Amino acid sequence: MATAALPAHSLTGQQVRLLRHLGAESTVRTITADPELSWERTEVDAAVKDLLTATGTRTASQLVAWGAAQRIITETSEPCTALAVSIQFPQRLRRVLVGWVGGSTAPELAADFGVTAATVRGYGRDLRAWLGVRTQIQGSIAAVLAGLVLLSDVDPTWPAEPLLRTEPRGQAA
Repeated sequence: MATAALPAHSLTGQQVRLLRHLGAESTVRTITADPELSWERTEVDAAVKDLLTATGTRTASQLVAWGAAQRIITETSEPCTALAVSIQFPQRLRRVLVGWVGGSTAPELAADFGVTAATVRGYGRDLRAWLGVRTQIQGSIAAVLAGLVLLSDVDPTWPAEPLLRTEPRGQAA
């Protein structure tokens, strides 16, 4: 199955660099130390908000999933199970994963599922274990790169297809 072309992104070089930092879960200290960005601490928050606006995303998880779908982020920061093996997990965990990638917050997911926030946190722990990742950010990236979610889960205007995998996968730089 050939994946339809996604809309080209129109990010600046600094926005692409910031997005890659976010995908690698760099600290603000690391980002401000990047000589290609040369930002102050206060500028990082503003730049992230601008990046969310520029990409039409709502949350960091959706933003990095968008970056993976655009092939700006091409790897998880650590090896993970989801990129090495085929995973079949319970439907409720798939719904959480689609929520992460689609920009839903934990309170929104709890309301959607009719459960408490603590239950959603438990689902998140289970999902991270299934995916073999430590964080929700890495789970969102892995979900897109492994084709576990549809591109339309990242952005409803995109095709209802998974991202085609490209090999090899390793650690992010």
